[in-house]
Amino acid sequence: MKLLLALPLLLLATPAQAEEIGECRFSRETLTFAGSRVEQAECLLRKIELLAVRKPQPLPKVIRHLMEREDGPSAAQKAAALAAFPEPYQTFAEQWADTPLSRTEEGLPALYFVIHDTSTPFYANDPFPKRLNQDLRVNDFAPYMDGTLAREPVAHIFLNRVGQIWAGHDFQEGWRATKLESRVVGPRARGRMVHIETVQPRRFLPGATSRGQTEGPKPGFTKEQYRMLAALYVYASARAGYWLIPAQHNTVDAGIPDAHDDPQNFELKQFAKELEKLVGKPR
Repeated sequence: MKLLLALPLLLLATPAQAEEIGECRFSRETLTFAGSRVEQAECLLRKIELLAVRKPQPLPKVIRHLMEREDGPSAAQKAAALAAFPEPYQTFAEQWADTPLSRTEEGLPALYFVIHDTSTPFYANDPFPKRLNQDLRVNDFAPYMDGTLAREPVAHIFLNRVGQIWAGHDFQEGWRATKLESRVVGPRARGRMVHIETVQPRRFLPGATSRGQTEGPKPGFTKEQYRMLAALYVYASARAGYWLIPAQHNTVDAGIPDAHDDPQNFELKQFAKELEKLVGKPR
């Protein structure tokens, strides 16, 4: 979630073509990235390495299969996702399970499931805690909810390293958590994306002094986080009525100055494995 050195803003436009923003070519007109659903996922799920170096990586078969479908999760898949949630979020999610997702002010429905990391707590030059995944400070939701880090929760969902979930906003509320939404397109884009913050601390890279030059732990995500991330994806897609297009904060903003570098150390294969447990392996 922290800032990187400014990157050039990529704006592609011709007289016959609506303005497109960033490396994945987001249209101001349609509020959609360029290409088919598969092509969008391939661009938005590129591997993010240190200092936000982005590299292509194969789209897992299960994600490709879902992007090619026109339907959404089945009732059984939705029920499996709900059953996976811990309390108290499970009760909260059940209350809103039949409520549609957010819409933009022009009525366009949510389409993108955006994965972030919190980049906090920040340890500067200190080592990460020895029992990082069980550390109370690392897993504490309070700073994200009580105004310590922002006046309001910056995302719909916060997911800590032991798999606990806390809602900053329900998915029906249009929200913004990327520069594309807040600084480039503005209020028109609010409601097109749902945002998941996964707790991952940071520290300076060796010799660095800029918050734009940090590293997270390895592995960056825990098994519990991948499991809950998959359940949240199925649950949100069920409420949408179609499979949302998974994305990452950095790739959404790629090409925009001061783009954040998260999620660091996100393993797409691990996410896909947990997704297969809920939706089955494609034939």
